[in-house]
Amino acid sequence: MKFQQYQREFTAHIRDPKSAGRPKGVPARRMKVYSALLYNNLEGFLLACFPVCRKILGKRRWDRLARAFFRDHACHTPYFRRIPEEFLKYLRGGRQPAEDIPPFLPELAHYEWVELELDTSDRDRILPPHDPAGDLVAGRPLLNPVLRVLAYRWPVHRLAPRHQPVEPPGQPTFILAFRDASHQVRFTLINPVTARLLNLFLENPELSGLEAIAALESDLSLPSGILRAHGAELLDDFRHQGAILGTRI
Repeated sequence: MKFQQYQREFTAHIRDPKSAGRPKGVPARRMKVYSALLYNNLEGFLLACFPVCRKILGKRRWDRLARAFFRDHACHTPYFRRIPEEFLKYLRGGRQPAEDIPPFLPELAHYEWVELELDTSDRDRILPPHDPAGDLVAGRPLLNPVLRVLAYRWPVHRLAPRHQPVEPPGQPTFILAFRDASHQVRFTLINPVTARLLNLFLENPELSGLEAIAALESDLSLPSGILRAHGAELLDDFRHQGAILGTRI
C-alpha cells in the first residue's frame, strides 16, 4: 500500500506539479527533469498531429490546453501514436474553458487526426477478391478500405489563424479522405450528393453501381436513369484516383 500511495503521489505531481506536492525523498531537480521529459514527449505527439490547431490557438492557449489534457485526461491506451485520438476524446468532453476552445476546434482536430489514422491504418492488409478493371456500373464497386467520407459543420479545410468564423455556414462541408496506392493520404472536397453515393457503398458493400445510383435518384426524387451517365463517370474518376479499387468478384 505504501508503494502504491507513493506511485499515486509521483504521478499526480507529474500531471500537476503546481497543485500536487512532490513525493518525499525525490530530489526536486530530478523530478523536474522527469516531468518535463514526459510532458514534452506527449506534447510532441500532439504538435505533430495538430499543427493548424496549434497555429490558431497560439502558444499560450495551446500550452494551457495541452497541460490541461496532460493533467485531467485518463488515457486508455499504452501506445504513443494513439495519444492524438485520446486528445480528440478530451476535446469532445467539453470540459475546457470556452475562451480557450473555439467552437470549431473539435472538428478541426478530427480533420487533422484523420490523416494520421489513414496513414497508419492496416485495413487494406487483406483485400477481397476484385477486378481492378471491372465494370463499376454493372458490378459491385470495391471502395478503398483506407477511406473516410467526412462531414463537418465547419469549413475545416479553410480554417486558419486569419480565418476563424464565429458561426458555422448554412451548409456542411463534405470531404473524401483516403490513402492512395503510393501511400499518400489525399483529401478531396465533395458535394452532398457524391458523399451520399459513397456512403451507400459503405452501408451496403453488395450494391452494384447501378443499384447505388438508382437509390440516389430515389433519395433525391429524380427520374430513373437521369444520374446514370454522371454516376458512371464519377465512379470511374474515383477508381482513377484510388478511392475505388475495382469491382468485387
